[in-house]
Amino acid sequence: MQAQATSAAVCPECGTRLEEGFSRALGRCMICLLRVGFDGAEEPDETLSAPVTDRLGIYRIERRDDGSLWELGRGAMGVTYRAIDTSLKRPVALKLIDSEWAKRGAEARERFMREARTAASLRHPNIATVYHFGIREEDGQCFCAMELVEGETLEMRVRRTGPLDALTTIDIALQISSALAAAEKQGLVHRDLKPANLMLVAAAPDANDSSPGKAEKAETVVKVIDFGVAKALVEKPDAMGLTHGGFVGTPAFASPEQFTDARVDVRSDIYSLGATLWYLLTGHRPFDGATIEQIRASQHSQTLPIEQLKAARVPSKLVAMLVSMLALAPAARPGIRQLKTQLQECSSQILDRWKIVKRFALAAALVSLAIVAVVLLFPQKRNQPLYGAANTSSIPPKNIAVLPFRNLSEDKENAFFADGIQDDLLTSLARIKDLEVVSRGSVASYRDLSGGRLRALAQELGVGAVLEGSVRRTANRVLVNVQLTDATTERQIWSDRYDRTLKDSIALQSELAAEIATAL
Repeated sequence: MQAQATSAAVCPECGTRLEEGFSRALGRCMICLLRVGFDGAEEPDETLSAPVTDRLGIYRIERRDDGSLWELGRGAMGVTYRAIDTSLKRPVALKLIDSEWAKRGAEARERFMREARTAASLRHPNIATVYHFGIREEDGQCFCAMELVEGETLEMRVRRTGPLDALTTIDIALQISSALAAAEKQGLVHRDLKPANLMLVAAAPDANDSSPGKAEKAETVVKVIDFGVAKALVEKPDAMGLTHGGFVGTPAFASPEQFTDARVDVRSDIYSLGATLWYLLTGHRPFDGATIEQIRASQHSQTLPIEQLKAARVPSKLVAMLVSMLALAPAARPGIRQLKTQLQECSSQILDRWKIVKRFALAAALVSLAIVAVVLLFPQKRNQPLYGAANTSSIPPKNIAVLPFRNLSEDKENAFFADGIQDDLLTSLARIKDLEVVSRGSVASYRDLSGGRLRALAQELGVGAVLEGSVRRTANRVLVNVQLTDATTERQIWSDRYDRTLKDSIALQSELAAEIATAL
């Protein structure tokens, strides 16, 4: 009964403790109620402590132009401000812990400092560094000085741009997993992993990185903030129970074991990461409710809304991984190493699909160019011969032969790529009205047109134009040369060369479409 009473007095959105009155009656804190009404409006929450002054030891909270304290954010554990370390003259993020935690006595404050020292020892490129934990002597106010991360939270990104694509989400997940792995080695659990505690920071590619996949690597760094703060605030070092100091975390992203007296480890953070990835991909949380009890009931009684992932076209491997991350039993969830492997497999599945799409996209672009060239070669004007020579007037002017594309790759097994382009061209050109395309079998023997064989082909197959091409594929790049020739005069009508990465080749179609429009 005590657990139920405590859980009902916490906002299910952000975990803020609800005071008696209007907020508790509605089941959410005023900030979250206002956010729903005004789409993200930030208003002060009087249930959280505010600083008596703008100084805490060597830290001075900065003020905005209007004189107000420069608030960066707030949640269940306190308010975070932009501040200056007056000793080192550097900006920091200064979190003032909710005064409720400071009232728990000397033992609680001693534990706070002990856990804080462990958190401060954690160093990782994807974790915002903790510089200092302290307690203001005048009033026992606990505070934490951290690395100031300039950027936007994942929650802000999704609100601003909508759900993220699968590859971006996987890259973010890999970075967070790396951070969790480093924390696990030191026995640290975040306990409040959520989109609002994950910052995106723009970063330029590594100039010293010469690896083949350099162009495809992420240019955004993820920073996990508030690492170790929740652990420092729980009443028992290994407990997160409702009857032991109150719930710490954000209910909508918390693991089932965080609502009980069960011990938590990295698998709790993996559950929270799964809920976070779900939100990034769909814009929704997997389990929701107006109160903590409703969220807990949803976790245990409702099935995951997989239709949300299907609507977002999330790949099957990624769906399966998310389901395993959100398993009720911690033992059923993947460990950090297994999670990283699964993320890599999900990425490979998407990239393999992209390779197929890129091949067809490239072929479609070449078809478009071929169509334009044919139109330019054979203008539709009545009573005007297309070819001046009398001995070729009997050749149908809109007959075209697409010769086998030559595979110039060092790896001869890439011949399927060249053959695939020819097949796609033949199929697409055959659908064009008034254009006759010679079948693949008929042109199979015409790979070499040297020694005047082009005119022989024109006579034998009855075509007015011939399309030739070559493909060279190396690692993650593809080079395509293509040319259209007047078969009767052997005059080159049009040619072009395309050098693209496999990733960029998917955008080639749009580029060529613009060129076609200009040509027409």
